[in-house]
Amino acid sequence: MLSEGAEAPAVVLPGYVDGERERVDLGAYLGEGIVVLAFYPADFNPACSMQTSDLDGLDLFTMQRDVSVFAVSPDSTYSHEAFAERYGLRVPLLSDVDGGAAGAYGVDRETETGERLPRRAVFVVDHRGMVQYARATDDLSEPVDVDPVKRAVGDIGGDETALERYRAGVERYAEGRAAFTEAMTDYEDREWMPARSGFERAEPAFADAADHLDTAVRFAETEAFEAVADRAEEKADTLQHAADWFAQSADALGGGRGKQGAEYREDAERVIDAASGLPEPPDSDAFTLTDAGIDVDDSVTVDSEGDRREPSDGASGATASREGARAADSAVEADFALDETASDGAAHDAPGTTEGDTVEGDLEMDLDAVENEGGRYDEGDGAETPADAASAGGAGGAGGGNEARAAGGESTSGGDADGSQDGNAGEDAMAEDVEELDLADPTEGEEEEKEDERADWDIPGQ
Repeated sequence: MLSEGAEAPAVVLPGYVDGERERVDLGAYLGEGIVVLAFYPADFNPACSMQTSDLDGLDLFTMQRDVSVFAVSPDSTYSHEAFAERYGLRVPLLSDVDGGAAGAYGVDRETETGERLPRRAVFVVDHRGMVQYARATDDLSEPVDVDPVKRAVGDIGGDETALERYRAGVERYAEGRAAFTEAMTDYEDREWMPARSGFERAEPAFADAADHLDTAVRFAETEAFEAVADRAEEKADTLQHAADWFAQSADALGGGRGKQGAEYREDAERVIDAASGLPEPPDSDAFTLTDAGIDVDDSVTVDSEGDRREPSDGASGATASREGARAADSAVEADFALDETASDGAAHDAPGTTEGDTVEGDLEMDLDAVENEGGRYDEGDGAETPADAASAGGAGGAGGGNEARAAGGESTSGGDADGSQDGNAGEDAMAEDVEELDLADPTEGEEEEKEDERADWDIPGQ
């Protein structure tokens, strides 16, 4: 049997996972988080009763983040399906029909009748892919004892694991940051499709970074390091949502849906504002693992709880800490500044700045310039509605209101040459051009007219 301290083999097996049949590559899980791998002799084996199965205890690990659990037997995925449905199992069940996985882990055996069945065994593998717990028995009727498994999972972690997860998170964050910066440049240049592609690359990178950093927070034993990792997780999570909104904005603007693109951009700006108070995650070299815990370099400023504020609207749970960022040392101060120029190439008169902010300014755009370049605001069928036209008239772009047309073909009031007309002007102009309707009852007096008409008829016999 594979012993503790050995490297866990990566095997690929068909499986029944979340109600679906799919091939599972254990190599994608080993080295990423904790893996619990249980071998059992067969579905519906003698250790199962009418009410419970021998794998029920493993279900609790499926609800634990950073822990992936798999159960392996020689049965087919169709047998696994019936087994899982009978006992309501959430554990992914893998099919080791030829016994290759059992052989790789050293738990294959031949029964007295010559049948090949795996020994009942459980392995707990840490985030480095090393076996930290291994137990096997030839008693096929003995169910899985989860208590030592829980202790083994709990023993994995601490500052060493936290620092490794932090390193992985910072690497993914750097990838997302690079893609996000490039995408913002394309966005400002109104290169909508490259911008969307860049934001779509940044979003999963930030998501992975947030997951790794969140694991670092939960495994950390050193309080100062935990606080820094928590702040870094907030930053990655917030920028993930910003990348998502900007991708949708670029997609809408590229499709000529200017109004929708502006709404998405406003959502993204609110999220960016939440991220602006959070400094860049310190490089992993700023932390040193010692016997006493994790030493934090003096260049790293650790925010206290009092520096934090509630999440802003649209930040999807991310917490901003603007005052803490202003106090941050230059080693962790953000350098994610962007060139906030208007889409027509003119620089803002007074772009907003905040010390330590990752993003400066408010990314104002001339949406009428977008309209002139990409066509009318089209909500999908290419037809401009009166409401869209009115909205275009008051969008705030230079002379944009003069191009908005009401349904009847008459022009709405145009915007001022400097683009300062109120956004509702187009709608007001439309309202003035609409003819006032006569709301009188069209049937009123009709009965009296008919009676008067009958009075003049010459009816025979009268």
